[in-house]
Amino acid sequence: MAGYYQLMPRFRLTLLLVNGGLLLTMLLLWFAVANFRSAGPVAHSILRGLSLSLGQAIESVASRDASLMLLSDFKSHDIAYFAVLDAAGRFRFHSNPDLIGESVGDQRYQSVFAAPVITEERIRLGTGEEIFETQQQLHLANGTLVLRLALHTWQADQLIQRARTGVTMILLLLGAAWGMGLFALRLQRRDFLHREELARHEQLARLGELGAVLAHEVRTPLAGIKGYAQLLQERLEDPRQHHYAARIISESVRLEELVNDLLTYVRQEPHAEGAALVEEAVQSAWDTLAAGAAKAAVTLQLQGSVQRPVACPQERLHQVLLNLFSNGIQAMQDGGELLVSLSSDHEQAVLTITDCGPGFAEDALKRAFDPFYTTRASGSGLGLAVCRKIIEGAGGRITAANGSAGGAELTLILPLLKEHA
Repeated sequence: MAGYYQLMPRFRLTLLLVNGGLLLTMLLLWFAVANFRSAGPVAHSILRGLSLSLGQAIESVASRDASLMLLSDFKSHDIAYFAVLDAAGRFRFHSNPDLIGESVGDQRYQSVFAAPVITEERIRLGTGEEIFETQQQLHLANGTLVLRLALHTWQADQLIQRARTGVTMILLLLGAAWGMGLFALRLQRRDFLHREELARHEQLARLGELGAVLAHEVRTPLAGIKGYAQLLQERLEDPRQHHYAARIISESVRLEELVNDLLTYVRQEPHAEGAALVEEAVQSAWDTLAAGAAKAAVTLQLQGSVQRPVACPQERLHQVLLNLFSNGIQAMQDGGELLVSLSSDHEQAVLTITDCGPGFAEDALKRAFDPFYTTRASGSGLGLAVCRKIIEGAGGRITAANGSAGGAELTLILPLLKEHA
């Protein structure tokens, strides 16, 4: 619990940073998208305003010369071309002198003659350039003409391109920032797991010291207590006193098993070497508990097989299965069937043990392999912790879950012994 409370401030800070990062990301994305969406209308407004300003300037020049020849001196780097059309569709003026007097090849100008409206559209020229073309009325002394004005769009379109580049840069920067952030979180998680592993080793070291004390201070007098109780049980004739001696023996055995489990859990050992035949280990463990299982109306069903031996000492696998079978029998208070499913591939064997009991509670499932955690009044909380240490010491892994049909489901995955071994 101390580690949990030490973790909470760090977890809250991480959560705060993640939420802040998400909020900042959303704001930046909103700003970039809004800027990009407004770039098009702004560029259009710039082109429209420029066309109106140039149209007024052209009308001012044309009003001073009925022949419109003064327009040939009207220049602007924003203009692709411009022309003045009469009602018959002839070019009264064109920035290309060769077209003056020619007839226009379309009828788009007629709607402008009919009403004082300004038409505007983007047109792609034969050269591939896209222009912004407007048509508006020219009110001159000798009548009304139509000005067709085509503007270059590259300057206005730079706004759209800059907005698009801005969105791309923001996305790249956000991607880089989140990548670095996730990398930092991963490093933080690795550091936390490393610290947790160090704390676990420190805990094991302290438990190892405690185990040494227990081995010296408890096991010897405990063996004496059990021995004297067995002598008393043999010599006492009173059934009541005989029962008391039997209780002393059973409690001594339970304490002895607790000490052995604790010593097994805290003992620092290298990788366990040995081999075990899975089906033989299953049958041996069940035979040990057969009498108690029959009394509890629990039967064993074995499915599948594992032909090759697993890389785990036979006595260790026997201890694990004995513990798991015992838990399953105790969980099925009304009797039932303990199902053991076996399977294997080229590298590992899988043992799944499923009972018909109530299964794990949510909190119990999360802490199933924690040492000294138990939901039974008489349990030590070391059974599954010892099982995990044995299985992981053999290079395998063990998981706990609730079966699909109810009941607890323990899965053991053990490496198969290499062929050459």
